[in-house]
Amino acid sequence: MRANIVAKEETFKNHKEEVDNITGWVNRHRKEINEMSVDMRLVLKRLDRLEKKVWEQKDTIDTLEGIIENQQTWMTRIRSCHCNEGANDS
Repeated sequence: MRANIVAKEETFKNHKEEVDNITGWVNRHRKEINEMSVDMRLVLKRLDRLEKKVWEQKDTIDTLEGIIENQQTWMTRIRSCHCNEGANDS
């Protein structure tokens, strides 16, 4: 009976050591995961800022395209007036 108790105590110690090893592994990886979470949050913030800048650039491009279209319209009108003036001179 004494041998049975000693064997169970030894088994318990082995299992406790395994549990402690697993707990340590989990804790080490938890720290890495937490660090990655912080890094990911920083990356997401950076992406949000970049996305905002992209939308601002798109708005600027849209505005410039509108200005160019307006200038082209005026250039067409000016050319048309000059052509009409030349036709009237003949």
